[in-house]
Amino acid sequence: KLEADASLVEVFIGRTGYTGEDGFEFVADADHGPALWDAIVEAGATACGLGARDVLRLEAGLRLHGSDMDNTKSPLEAGLDRFVNMDKESFIGQDALNAQISNGISQKLVGFRLTEPGIPRHEYSLFKDGKQIGEVTSGTYSPSLDTGIGMGYVFSEHSALGNHIQIDLRGRPVEAEIVEMPFYHRPK
Repeated sequence: KLEADASLVEVFIGRTGYTGEDGFEFVADADHGPALWDAIVEAGATACGLGARDVLRLEAGLRLHGSDMDNTKSPLEAGLDRFVNMDKESFIGQDALNAQISNGISQKLVGFRLTEPGIPRHEYSLFKDGKQIGEVTSGTYSPSLDTGIGMGYVFSEHSALGNHIQIDLRGRPVEAEIVEMPFYHRPK
């Protein structure tokens, strides 16, 4: 149950989040941030850091702008094509996306799960049969799955689910399997 006292702080509350968990986001003027924070903690919320948020984000398969996607990647490459209405009459970038649909994409964002101990990190290299095929964009240890997980761009011909690849973890090749995202579904 959520109760709010509008006399404390004017706040926008959204039933959204960046962790894949059931929750809320609170948006208020910066001047009211400390009072809002204190009220939320007093109501029983437990604080967590950015590390916890990033683990949950990655387990949920949510992309981080600047790492997993940026202005050099298309929605098709980033696995976000479900958000593009190609039947729309016209939009900026439509010709480029139609060309990618016709010609194929050279790289694709995939999720992978380590099959042996290790923690993948941003910018680690991805390999197949000794040849570099891509790079990690986000990676972490997943406490929910008890293994390392990550996202990265690979050449499209290596992007199939179930494909086995290697990650260079500081000079040591570690085996991983390309898997479907999200990595983890919270039980209902």
